[in-house]
Amino acid sequence: MGFVAVLWMAMVSLACQPARQWNGEPEVDPTTAPPLTGVNWNGEPFSLAEDVSGQVAVVFFGYTYCPDVCPFTLAKMKQLKDALGTDGEDLQMVFVSVDPRRDSLEKLAAYVPNFDRSFYGVRIEVDALTDLQETWPLTVQYGQPKDGPGTDSYYYVDHTGTYFVIDRQGRLRLRFPPNATAATMRPDLEALLNE
Repeated sequence: MGFVAVLWMAMVSLACQPARQWNGEPEVDPTTAPPLTGVNWNGEPFSLAEDVSGQVAVVFFGYTYCPDVCPFTLAKMKQLKDALGTDGEDLQMVFVSVDPRRDSLEKLAAYVPNFDRSFYGVRIEVDALTDLQETWPLTVQYGQPKDGPGTDSYYYVDHTGTYFVIDRQGRLRLRFPPNATAATMRPDLEALLNE
């Protein structure tokens, strides 16, 4: 069989393979992830484009006073990273606070490393949050303080709970809903890590 025939058969074989079925919602036309800069929980400057370059990243927006979704998310990501073992060394978790008034670097430093010291816990300035909502598909709404307007008492923050998955080329590739399980996310993350 000649070289051309072998090459043709290989091309036909590849063309006949079904497209990958993702568990997460794939971006129709993946483009570079929106900019994201701030300060990590350890006081070091953070840039999504630079600090996770060449790696797969899961970006999640939340806040440290969150009573349920945020701690469950970080625990799930720790579970996923541990399950991947050495394959997960190129998987980065980026937790971005949407409550910069309460989430100081000290607060983030006491919170994020309890799940995994390799996780980023990013603080942005209050005025940068508006820009972030314009570049990321993100909504944030602050509830009324428990003791009434103008007080420093506890309040809830309603925020987008989506997991945004960035590939090794820095493109936004997948989205998972807040209730996605580690078992659902793992095959997609493994596929991106192996690209």
